Amino acid sequence: MNNKKPSWLQNKLSDPKFKKGYEKEVERLGIAEQILQLRMQAKLTQSQLAKKIGTTASAISRYENAAYGQYGIQTLYKIAAACGCRLRISFEQVLMGRRRTAS
Repeated sequence: MNNKKPSWLQNKLSDPKFKKGYEKEVERLGIAEQILQLRMQAKLTQSQLAKKIGTTASAISRYENAAYGQYGIQTLYKIAAACGCRLRISFEQVLMGRRRTAS
């Protein structure tokens, strides 16, 4: 039998409003982290990536910051291409608190 108390986060996630905001922040962090990882795997500096997509190193720094939330789809396509990847965007349905990828 598991007698562990729920963590602070588990308790907070039981609040639908908190959970929605939390999930949004996790997604935003995921984009920033993925951009950073792609750039590093491509062995590019921020300046090199910026030059490839026609922007500045400071813009790349913003895109890699989890607090940034104004990603443009065209910019994400350019970043993916410059790093030798492709961008895939999908919509997901939320059913009873769980996500299901739309077909």
